[in-house]
Amino acid sequence: MSDQTLHIAMYPWFAMGHLTPFLHISNKLAERGHRISFFLPLKTQSKLYHYNLHPHLITFIPLEVPHVDGLPLGAETTADVPFPSQSLFATAMDLTRPQIEQSLRKLNPNFVFFDVSYWLPELLRQLGNNIKSLHYCIVSPVTVGYLLSPERKLTAKPLVDSDYKEAP
Repeated sequence: MSDQTLHIAMYPWFAMGHLTPFLHISNKLAERGHRISFFLPLKTQSKLYHYNLHPHLITFIPLEVPHVDGLPLGAETTADVPFPSQSLFATAMDLTRPQIEQSLRKLNPNFVFFDVSYWLPELLRQLGNNIKSLHYCIVSPVTVGYLLSPERKLTAKPLVDSDYKEAP
């Protein structure tokens, strides 16, 4: 890689187990002089601020998580949502798309790191600014393959203990 300074945006799933690794890689990239725009819910900023080792290069971009019927009012991360409501939270996060689009138009980063927002690469192509998307998966490929394989038919039935004893 050249010595060129890059502008990178981060858009992780709104769970502390995703936000924290995204901030860790942001710190590593900032150590190399890259500028980072980090999307996260407004009230969640205070939980991560002390992990931002380069506040002059890493800027938190606040997002409002839209309300979805069935979710607690003010839910911002998966910690605010009962496990059975996780799919509703995914819907709420998908509804941040207009905010993300508006911000990306202004920021015009070189890259956007994401993990679960399946629609992000298509959005970047629509923007046409030559912004590249990077799927940054915080779990190992083996875990993804083992747990999320289509062979598991996750939409048809929930996994039980015996499902984990054999590879898909």
